[in-house]
Amino acid sequence: MRRVGNFGWFLMGFLLFALGERAFERRYSRQASRGECRMEWSYRLLHSLHLIIYVSTAAEYFLVKPRIEWFVTAPAILLFIVSVVIRLIAIHTLGKFWSLQLEIRQEHKLICDGIYRFVRHPAYLAIMIEVLAIPLVANAYFTCALALAVYVPVLLLRWRREEAEMIRQLGDVYVQYCCEVPAFVPLRPLLRRLCRK
Repeated sequence: MRRVGNFGWFLMGFLLFALGERAFERRYSRQASRGECRMEWSYRLLHSLHLIIYVSTAAEYFLVKPRIEWFVTAPAILLFIVSVVIRLIAIHTLGKFWSLQLEIRQEHKLICDGIYRFVRHPAYLAIMIEVLAIPLVANAYFTCALALAVYVPVLLLRWRREEAEMIRQLGDVYVQYCCEVPAFVPLRPLLRRLCRK
């Protein structure tokens, strides 16, 4: 195993910060009103895969990757910061409806203000950015491919189920919201603004 070096210490600090930030977010989920959980296995699987991505990132850097390419690392750090900001905004906007589980509550209502005016699932978008950005910080391309091949499809499967549950719970109101607001990337609103100029 090679000497840790300056970037190795930075990477360990970065991964510990990312883990700590995730633990900090969990307290918001515990404060939420509880509902009926769906796809409970998805939370456990995604949580496990998240930990695997952290461990695999460190292992790939310390055991495989000989050097760091800053033109990859610097944008990846920025992407990670963007993902944290998006997720915290989404958590704050949802308030008592925020949950790490896929939960449907009797008093469930559509939240379509704040960041939810632009995308229906900003938290899922943020998580996808995060699980790709973390390995890219260390130029851990195998881990990034693992996240893309395994984590993202599981998250998208959960997203599809959540969409179906929201339609079942909220009916035409949610269908209309789906027609007006994109799931992840706000291209339509951006294009409309560009066309007006």
